[in-house]
Amino acid sequence: MERYSDIIEGLENEELETPPTNANAKLYINLFAHYLLVNKITEANLLWKRVPQHIKEESDEIQKLYLLTQCLHSNNLSNFFKHIQYEWSDDIKTIMDQLHRNTKKNVLTLIGNAYTTIFEHNLSTIMNLPKDQLKEACNALEWGYECVDQKGVVFPKRLPRTENMYTSSEYQLSKLTEFVSFLEN
Repeated sequence: MERYSDIIEGLENEELETPPTNANAKLYINLFAHYLLVNKITEANLLWKRVPQHIKEESDEIQKLYLLTQCLHSNNLSNFFKHIQYEWSDDIKTIMDQLHRNTKKNVLTLIGNAYTTIFEHNLSTIMNLPKDQLKEACNALEWGYECVDQKGVVFPKRLPRTENMYTSSEYQLSKLTEFVSFLEN
């Protein structure tokens, strides 16, 4: 994550140093993609407001990135998975593939933690996956699958945590202090 923070900082500095008349879509597209990758949805929304109008109108890719931002902001995951299936430019293709994998993993973790059973068609709709690919994903996660009353039912399992979800109280206190300081100013 620190690597992405450095990249974002560099792109933000480049944006600040570039006059609006010389702005190009590539800079905004890269910054948008990196914001989404590190889950900075608010920053992505604010970036959309800063993008010059001519770039918004000319670039299908930046419009698609904003659409993904709206999907993530509203937690509309089925539309997110539908709209991320796009022919991204070479500049951000690997970033968007990583975003897709991360979001898919996060959703499956959430489903594994929240559900003991879920209908196959509901999971298929959320993940925007055809049933055969969904079955493969469920098998890879060792989730159970049965046909009950001619409906497929998936039995998710909790996925092991790969990172510590808890933060130190010192870190939380420093973030709270920063927030209160921001509100006071």
